[in-house]
Amino acid sequence: MKANTNKAIEFLLARGNLPILYWLKKDILEVPIEREYKNLQKFASRIRILESQRKNGGWCRKEYEDNPRWEKTYYIVETLHNAFRLHDYACDMNLEEIQRLVEFLFTTQTNEGDFRGAYFNEYAPTYHALTLEVLCLFGLDGDKRVQKGFRWLSRNRQSDGGWVIPYRTIDKAELKERYNLVAQKNIKPLKPDPSRPSSHLVTGMVLRAMAASPTWRRNKDARKAGELMTERFFKPDVYEDRQQARYWEEITYPFWATDILSSLDSLAKIGFTVEHPGTNTAFEWLLKHQDSHGYWTAGSKKTALEDQLWITLSALRVIKNLGLLSL
Repeated sequence: MKANTNKAIEFLLARGNLPILYWLKKDILEVPIEREYKNLQKFASRIRILESQRKNGGWCRKEYEDNPRWEKTYYIVETLHNAFRLHDYACDMNLEEIQRLVEFLFTTQTNEGDFRGAYFNEYAPTYHALTLEVLCLFGLDGDKRVQKGFRWLSRNRQSDGGWVIPYRTIDKAELKERYNLVAQKNIKPLKPDPSRPSSHLVTGMVLRAMAASPTWRRNKDARKAGELMTERFFKPDVYEDRQQARYWEEITYPFWATDILSSLDSLAKIGFTVEHPGTNTAFEWLLKHQDSHGYWTAGSKKTALEDQLWITLSALRVIKNLGLLSL
């Protein structure tokens, strides 16, 4: 089976979506993008996000600001969501707003090297990885603070080569006790137990961060994690978060949690090919889910046409990174 890449490209070109055209020309067709780049500076969605940035460089919905328990969590989550979108809208480090965004993210890094705060004071390899991914997308792989964050991941992986959220590995009674209103204010992060099995949700998110890093994508940790991921395809996760096997097929963009498309994107970047049995299984699934009109459909039921455009572009990127693009 072979992807109909020409139909997919025609589908994207016909829709005239400005950010899609920018990345299609830049990543797939490799033709000049100056006009699209210039026009994106006036793109309404981009301007709307930039204008809603808070003074500290992050984003937070008004209802959560000044909430002593949840403000930091929502600042981190909302800022990361907007960071991915701003990158898609061709924002870069030349913008003052992006510089402030980056500095906000660095304020969440601890002396240990991890980015913390989304789960109170617990270690959060998921949001830590999302933060590293964003920083690498904005070209900061060489920053010593980013490298410190990757070294933290290398030190805190499971024995099987993957990662887990440490507080998810304890029983619910102990977890409830950790989060009574008195304890949670002074709680120390739960140390990871390397003997516990990893979560493919978490491992896939860490792998994306490594794949986004020119200095870590060929690292042995990335390769081992990639091998582990191919063994977990279409299987339930060990832990409760997005545990059911069906989540593999709920492909979304921007990438956030782990699914089959985000995993293929990472594997292709770190050097896996369709000669690898696990990668080939995932790629065959992707090919079978191309619509007769040439596009791919997002996995969630609550999707719009724009979601299909981004998913289709992402599939084309995977195909190209696997060396299988034919025009």
